[in-house]
Amino acid sequence: WDGRVVPCCFDKDAKFVMGELKENSFYEVWDNDNYAAFRTAISKGRDKIDMCKNCTEGTKVWLF
Repeated sequence: WDGRVVPCCFDKDAKFVMGELKENSFYEVWDNDNYAAFRTAISKGRDKIDMCKNCTEGTKVWLF
């Protein structure tokens, strides 16, 4: 494992890297601009995100 944080286990090729745990804490990655933009995008619709638009793993997105 190389420390890259991705938003979903289906991102096996790490196309949506939110941050690096070797460089930042989990909190810093979770609270960074990349993750904030991803959460905003997914809340507007999964169909706009390549990785999510054909996902069969759920119909609801929970943001905490």
